[in-house]
Amino acid sequence: MEKRTKIIVISVIVAAVGIFGYVQYLSVSDIHVSIVQSKVVQKTDQGTLYNLKLQFTNPSLLILNVGRTSFMVSANGEDLGTGVLQSSVIPAMGKTVSQTPFLADNSVLNKYNKDNNVPSLKLTGTSQYNIFFTTISIPFTYYPTQDEAREFIAGA
Repeated sequence: MEKRTKIIVISVIVAAVGIFGYVQYLSVSDIHVSIVQSKVVQKTDQGTLYNLKLQFTNPSLLILNVGRTSFMVSANGEDLGTGVLQSSVIPAMGKTVSQTPFLADNSVLNKYNKDNNVPSLKLTGTSQYNIFFTTISIPFTYYPTQDEAREFIAGA
């Protein structure tokens, strides 16, 4: 009887840890990314260099060790440019702001600066999270509001 009780207790603990892990994985999959600030640093013939600040919001109960994150910004479906965020840590149920340079293609920017036409911007990327003994790659997509897009394009 005692051996059977131990097996049941161990099975319940393993199941509980598995369920908790799965729920946290679902939470991590729902991470929110947003552009907090975009400031033009330099404009040249080759492109416009921005200083971007991106905010990551962690809805899970796990502290996330985020690896190098690559991202792309597009305007009305055209590739505006790519960037890379360095590794950071997002606290459980918290936020972190990461800063990175971003070089935008002037030929795409100029289409919208001339007409005061505000494009639909889209920020996409993939973050790698180191959780316990594994690495999970989670894609993200963020659509800035029209005001954020206007500020981004007008700043160029």
